[in-house]
Amino acid sequence: MFERLPKRLDDVDIVTAAIRALAREGYDRARIEQALIRQAPVDLDLLAECYERIFGAGASTLSDRIAA
Repeated sequence: MFERLPKRLDDVDIVTAAIRALAREGYDRARIEQALIRQAPVDLDLLAECYERIFGAGASTLSDRIAA
Protein backbone atom coordinates (compact mmCIF):
# COMPACT_ATOMS: atom_id res chain seq x y z
CA MET A 1 0.00 0.00 0.00
CA PHE A 2 2.70 2.50 1.02
CA GLU A 3 5.98 2.55 -0.79
CA ARG A 4 8.98 3.32 1.34
CA LEU A 5 11.67 5.52 -0.09
CA PRO A 6 14.97 3.76 -0.68
CA LYS A 7 17.70 4.21 1.88
CA ARG A 8 20.00 7.05 0.98
CA LEU A 9 23.70 7.64 1.41
CA ASP A 10 23.37 10.81 3.45
CA ASP A 11 26.32 10.79 5.85
CA VAL A 12 29.09 13.16 4.76
CA ASP A 13 31.83 11.12 6.45
CA ILE A 14 30.73 7.83 4.87
CA VAL A 15 30.39 9.31 1.39
CA THR A 16 33.76 11.08 1.72
CA ALA A 17 35.44 7.85 2.84
CA ALA A 18 33.85 5.95 -0.05
CA ILE A 19 35.05 8.53 -2.57
CA ARG A 20 38.59 8.37 -1.17
CA ALA A 21 38.62 4.57 -1.23
CA LEU A 22 37.34 4.39 -4.80
CA ALA A 23 39.77 7.08 -5.96
CA ARG A 24 42.66 5.11 -4.44
CA GLU A 25 41.54 2.13 -6.51
CA GLY A 26 41.84 4.23 -9.66
CA TYR A 27 38.20 5.13 -10.24
CA ASP A 28 37.60 8.45 -11.99
CA ARG A 29 34.83 10.81 -10.92
CA ALA A 30 32.22 9.34 -13.27
CA ARG A 31 32.91 5.78 -12.12
CA ILE A 32 32.88 6.85 -8.46
CA GLU A 33 29.47 8.45 -8.88
CA GLN A 34 28.12 5.39 -10.70
CA ALA A 35 29.43 3.06 -7.98
CA LEU A 36 27.89 5.13 -5.18
CA ILE A 37 24.55 5.54 -6.93
CA ARG A 38 24.33 1.78 -7.50
CA GLN A 39 24.51 1.29 -3.73
CA ALA A 40 21.92 3.90 -2.78
CA PRO A 41 20.66 7.30 -3.92
CA VAL A 42 23.07 10.13 -3.09
CA ASP A 43 22.03 13.76 -2.80
CA LEU A 44 23.97 15.70 -5.43
CA ASP A 45 24.64 18.61 -3.06
CA LEU A 46 26.09 16.18 -0.52
CA LEU A 47 28.21 14.55 -3.22
CA ALA A 48 29.52 17.96 -4.30
CA GLU A 49 30.33 18.83 -0.66
CA CYS A 50 32.32 15.60 -0.30
CA TYR A 51 34.27 16.26 -3.49
CA GLU A 52 35.05 19.77 -2.24
CA ARG A 53 36.37 18.32 1.03
CA ILE A 54 38.70 15.98 -0.85
CA PHE A 55 39.67 17.65 -4.09
CA GLY A 56 39.22 21.30 -3.16
CA ALA A 57 41.87 21.16 -0.45
CA GLY A 58 44.59 22.65 -2.65
CA ALA A 59 46.89 19.63 -2.51
CA SER A 60 49.49 19.49 -5.26
CA THR A 61 48.63 16.06 -6.67
CA LEU A 62 45.60 13.82 -6.79
CA SER A 63 47.31 11.21 -4.60
CA ASP A 64 48.02 13.90 -1.96
CA ARG A 65 44.36 14.90 -2.03
CA ILE A 66 42.95 11.41 -1.54
CA ALA A 67 45.52 10.53 1.12
CA ALA A 68 44.31 13.34 3.37
